[in-house]
Amino acid sequence: MQRIVVINPKGGCGKTTLSTNLASYFSHWGKVTTLMDLDPQGSSVFWAHKRPDTAPYIQLVDAHHAPQNVTRSWAIQPPRNTQVLVLDTPARPDLNNLSPLLREATAILLPVLTAEFDLHAIATTVQQLRRMLPSKQTIAMVLNRVPRTVTTARQTEALAKQFQLPVIGSLRNSCNYLNAASQGLGMIEMRGAHYKGDQKDIARIAEWCADKTSDKSARQFRQISPETIALACIA
Repeated sequence: MQRIVVINPKGGCGKTTLSTNLASYFSHWGKVTTLMDLDPQGSSVFWAHKRPDTAPYIQLVDAHHAPQNVTRSWAIQPPRNTQVLVLDTPARPDLNNLSPLLREATAILLPVLTAEFDLHAIATTVQQLRRMLPSKQTIAMVLNRVPRTVTTARQTEALAKQFQLPVIGSLRNSCNYLNAASQGLGMIEMRGAHYKGDQKDIARIAEWCADKTSDKSARQFRQISPETIALACIA
C-alpha cells in the first residue's frame, strides 16, 4: 500500500490542499484511495463530504469522529482494499507520536510557504525527521502559493540546498484551488484550459510519490495499529 504523509508544524501552509488534491488525483486514475484526516479541525473531512456523487469515490477515515455503532479501533482503520493512503496531519504535531506512521510512509511531503517565518517553523521538523527516519530519500518539500517567476525558480534551488531536500513541485497562488475545494473536487477533476497548469503541478507531485513506492509495498496491505492512530490524533 502506498502511504503518503503530508506534514508541517505550521497551520495554514497547505496540508489539506495538497492532501485532497493527491487523493483526488489517484482516485481519478483508478487507484482505490483512502484519505485519513488526523487533524481535529477536520478540513479534509469537510472537503470529502462536499464531493458530488459523480466524482471518483474516495474512502474517508475521520480519525476524530468514529460512528457510535462501531468500535473506534475498527472505525479508524483504512479499508483493506486501499491502494493509496493519504494522511492529512494536524498542526504542531508531536513527531514522537507520529513516528510509527512516518517510518512506514512511502513518501513524506512538507508543504511550505516561502515566508521567512514559515521556513523557520519547518527547520526543526526537518532536523527531527532526519534523526528519526532511516533514510531521507522519501522526504520532499512542496512550495505553496507561489508565483511563476524566475525569482521563484532561484528560491526553489536555494531552499533545496538549505534543507538538503528535493523540492518536487509547487502550487500556484491561484483561486483555482479554492474553486475546486468549494466543490469537493481536486485539480485533476476540474474542466477548463485555465486549470491545465495546476493539473500538471499536482501530477508532477503525485508521480514522484508513486515512484517512491516499491512493487512489493504497493501490493501488500499492512494494518495500522489503532494505538498508533490514536497517538497520531493527539499529536
